[in-house]
Parts: sequence; structure tokens; C-alpha cells
Amino acid sequence: MRWLMTGLLVSLGALLLAAAGVAHHIWLQRGKQRREMLEALDAAQETDVEVEP
Repeated sequence: MRWLMTGLLVSLGALLLAAAGVAHHIWLQRGKQRREMLEALDAAQETDVEVEP
């Protein structure tokens, strides 16, 4: 019975670790996308400002 409980706790720990890794990966990717979008917006605004007389 003790080995069953140990196996359950180890499995639960591994699952929590995997979930934390996925959440961290998503967090990093969203930050990267946000930075790329802001850079693209800045570049688009810079090109739209130029007006010929």
C-alpha cells in the first residue's frame, strides 16, 4: 500500500512539473509575440508618417 501512495505522489509531482513547464513555455511565447507585434506596429507607424507635399 505504501508503494502505491509513493507512486501516486511521484506521478502527481511529475504532472505538476510538466504543467508548470507548459505554462512557462506559453508565457514566453506570448511575450515574444507581443514584442514582435509592438515592433511591427512601430515600424508601420513610422512608414505611415511620411507624407509627400
